This record gives sequence, C-alpha cells and structure tokens, in this order.
Amino acid sequence: MKNIQKIIIYIVLQFLYRGMKVLYKDDSRVSNELNGWSQNKTIRLSVIDGPSLTIQYHYLKGLSKVHRNDVDIDITFKSLSMAFRVFTGMMSVKQAYLQHYFSLKGDIYESMRFVRCVDLVETYLFPYFMTKRILNHCEKRYQPMLIVYIKTLFV
Repeated sequence: MKNIQKIIIYIVLQFLYRGMKVLYKDDSRVSNELNGWSQNKTIRLSVIDGPSLTIQYHYLKGLSKVHRNDVDIDITFKSLSMAFRVFTGMMSVKQAYLQHYFSLKGDIYESMRFVRCVDLVETYLFPYFMTKRILNHCEKRYQPMLIVYIKTLFV
C-alpha cells in the first residue's frame, strides 16, 4: 500500500509542477503570485520517506525543477498517509496545516503565495465536486480543464 501511495504522490507532484508551469503562462493570477517572489526563489515539497519536488522561480523563465538541498521554503509532510490525503484531494492544504500534518521552514507569507497557486492549479486539475470540498471558494477557470490537462502532459 505504501508503494502505491508513493507512486500516486509522485504523479500528483509532477502534475502540480506541470500545471503551475502551464498556468504561469495562461492564468495571470498564478503569474502575479509567483512574480511577487524574489528571483531564484526555491521551494521544496517533500514527504518523509517519500517523494519530493524542488522547484525554482525565475522571473523570465517561470518555474523549473532543480535538485538542491538549500531551499528558501521547505514544506515537509510528516507521514506518507497524511501527504496522500492532501495530494489526492481528500483534505485541503489549509486543513493539513491547521492539523500540523506538515512542517514549514521559511517565510510563511511567501509560502502562502505558493499555496494560492496550488489552489488555482487544483481548480483546473480537480473536478468541481472535489474543489468545492477542499477549497474555501472555487476560483473561476479561464480555460477548459481538458486544455490545461493536455498542455500539462506536453510541457
């Protein structure tokens, strides 16, 4: 079961990254949030004994994956099962934070920019019945979900 959860979390992390890359170009709300970051800001999402994703922001290039240990913001989920609930849309990031399912190292204000971007990506990638359950309010989609999915596959 743990191996399946690891695989699913890895896949969701890849879609999250790719969705952010697509929406950075296609949705001004995502680009506005990320453009508020300083140049070369790095953030890592990781799970103890599980997959991780480290991304770096460049003002002109957008987001790119990097392999670094020194990051500006480090979000680490305390267990695989807790991360699985968040990454599969069973629980919101905000609820997981309130229940101390992950630790945050770095600037909380800057990390909230990232969380707002994650919420927007979830709006595009998750069906409405899931987003209304995990988000306080559903954001408007400026493109059809199918178009975003197709672009996400080929980024």
